[in-house]
Amino acid sequence: MQHQRKPKQKNQKPQIKSKFGTKYAFVNLSTPQVSTEEKDLDRIREEYIPFGKDNLFPQYLAELKRQSSTHRSVLAQKTTFTTGSGFSTSNEALSSFLEDVNADGESLKDVFKKLADDYFTYGNAYLEGVIYDGGINFYHKDASTARVSKNKQSICFHPDWTNYKRSPEKKQVIPVYPRVARSRFIVHYKDYESTFNFYGLPDYVASLEHIAIDYEIGKFNHTAFKNGFSPSAIVTVNGDFGEAEAEKFVETAKDTLTGSGNNSKILFLVKNGDDSSGTDVQIINNKEDGDFLDLQKLTDQNIITAHRWQPALSGIVSSGKMNNTGSEIRIAYELAMSTVIKDTTNILLAPIRKVLGKELGLDTSDLRVVYEPPISFLSDLDPKQVLTINEQRMMLDKDLEAIQDGDMLLTDRQSIKVEKTETVITNNQ
Repeated sequence: MQHQRKPKQKNQKPQIKSKFGTKYAFVNLSTPQVSTEEKDLDRIREEYIPFGKDNLFPQYLAELKRQSSTHRSVLAQKTTFTTGSGFSTSNEALSSFLEDVNADGESLKDVFKKLADDYFTYGNAYLEGVIYDGGINFYHKDASTARVSKNKQSICFHPDWTNYKRSPEKKQVIPVYPRVARSRFIVHYKDYESTFNFYGLPDYVASLEHIAIDYEIGKFNHTAFKNGFSPSAIVTVNGDFGEAEAEKFVETAKDTLTGSGNNSKILFLVKNGDDSSGTDVQIINNKEDGDFLDLQKLTDQNIITAHRWQPALSGIVSSGKMNNTGSEIRIAYELAMSTVIKDTTNILLAPIRKVLGKELGLDTSDLRVVYEPPISFLSDLDPKQVLTINEQRMMLDKDLEAIQDGDMLLTDRQSIKVEKTETVITNNQ
């Protein structure tokens, strides 16, 4: 009887089994591909446009944000600078509205900060408006829960797109402004990306691989500290080992050479058999630490560049360029403001001005964000040049009494003393 060959299974991962029963497999750590959107809408059975090949690209971006420290730090800084210290307007009615914009008691700054965070993280942000008699409420909608409908006239929201088919009843469909249904509407912000008609893409999309590497470096270092088997040398000597002794030796080696503070110790091995003669010493030179330091620097640089951000604002200051006036940070802040922050603020604020003007009739022409620079110019000022003597004394100790002639600058008082001294010398002569 002929034996039939079993057909080869496709996409089967190669595995290697050791004599101890341990299995090894290759894992695919590549980032998802989001090169294009689906163009043939007739092929899409659902009423929404998938975001990414598996419709879970926003979920991947959210996970990535929680894994990379450099990436998360830049996103937080961009959001903080865009939000500033709040809003400013001379319109009293508008100013009162800005302090309480929804039933949750949030201010416009609270909602605006979430919009900015989503816009930088996902390249998309969603603002919900609820119109009621005599007013309107604004709510932030989580961008990871949103998908654009095929007709681009509404947005579909679902709390769990991974299990969407199991709970389609949780889906919400809200029209895009200026369309309004049941007093509700959505403002969709999206960062422009060529060939993308439904969704925007974040600035850093070109550095997804580097952000993933940043996470893997941290995980590698953590694992190395906990489980790193890194002796500085291995000394092999001739001897005999019983099975129980061998097991005890393995456990002792694990306890001695793994864990914090146990690296770079010497490992002794005892060989069995008469053919083993003499002592062999093997010096281990591990250069991975230096390699990973270089990789970390390159990764940080690529992430910051993709974000269109400034290294000085991320705590990475160029060697020899930092001085006690903080000029490098101020220059970096001005560059970030002109290239990233102000442009994003205008994009997010323009639809809000439009809705408030049309629905409530409010004048929003002077509505603006109040920015706060990370470093002030106080460190550049000499107190002796701008504060009186008594003001300087108050800074040292508020209980110090004012002194005579203390309401003048120190430099002016010194000039007066010099003039008096010259006068006294002239009179004596």
